[in-house]
Amino acid sequence: VFIDGVDVWELSDAQRSALRNHKMGFVFQFPSLLQSLNSVENVVLPTIFDQKKATKADVDRAIHLLELVGLSDKAAAYPRQLSAGQQQRVVIARALINDPELLLADEPTSNLDEQTAKEIMDIFHDIHMKNGITILLVTHTGEITTSGTRSIFMANGSIASDVAKISQN
Repeated sequence: VFIDGVDVWELSDAQRSALRNHKMGFVFQFPSLLQSLNSVENVVLPTIFDQKKATKADVDRAIHLLELVGLSDKAAAYPRQLSAGQQQRVVIARALINDPELLLADEPTSNLDEQTAKEIMDIFHDIHMKNGITILLVTHTGEITTSGTRSIFMANGSIASDVAKISQN
């Protein structure tokens, strides 16, 4: 696996961790928020791995990202006070805090109702279009693939089809 021309398997564990933290954002199927932290604190969390403490700029960016995902009024809320869709939005904001070039999303809508899933996909679309971030999304939900710029379908461990789409925006 090469990222920016670097073979990730030649990196030390610490170098791979730094690469993941700086070049990639992760959105998992289940929110994985820390229950003892509010929304802003959960979003800021990845910034402390390098500096041990979040800066005011990090907090300001976290608040901006919460606004971006439609949660400006939930900055002080704890995960237990948020719906599943709101929690997933916090996770998306957290994935963006370090300005990644690649966003990896594993079944990010499988735990959500149809309307919320569509809203989450709209957020991903906006992130890609406005920031140029590459989003690699894995899903079993075929309808979701219509919102991407490329769909690779796999069957039995092999690529069954690879379809690039012309962007409409």
